[in-house]
Amino acid sequence: MIMSAWRFGCGNYGMSAARQDEVWRRWRAGESFSAIARSLGMPLQHVRRFLAQTGGIQRRPTRRRIQHLTMAEREEISRGLAAGSSARTIATGLNRSPSTIAREIARNGGAGA
Repeated sequence: MIMSAWRFGCGNYGMSAARQDEVWRRWRAGESFSAIARSLGMPLQHVRRFLAQTGGIQRRPTRRRIQHLTMAEREEISRGLAAGSSARTIATGLNRSPSTIAREIARNGGAGA
């Protein structure tokens, strides 16, 4: 199943990622706007606008580059800073470049923040 948790500047009309996937699945299966809206219990206009804003073509979900820090790594940086560790020590523990860790710390207001 393709997850639609990404956002690309278009409205989601109050639909969760799973519900968006269901709209796309039904649309590809050839169901009408009204049939999709009725089966999902949502207004017809929401389904119509959701599909129209992309021209009826589902975009690929964006993927983070492997070089980007994960949320778990960011939490480890936060814990390291709270424990008084240096950026170099944190970087060694995460197997990352010290400059990557230093940039992340600076991006978020510095070690004091």
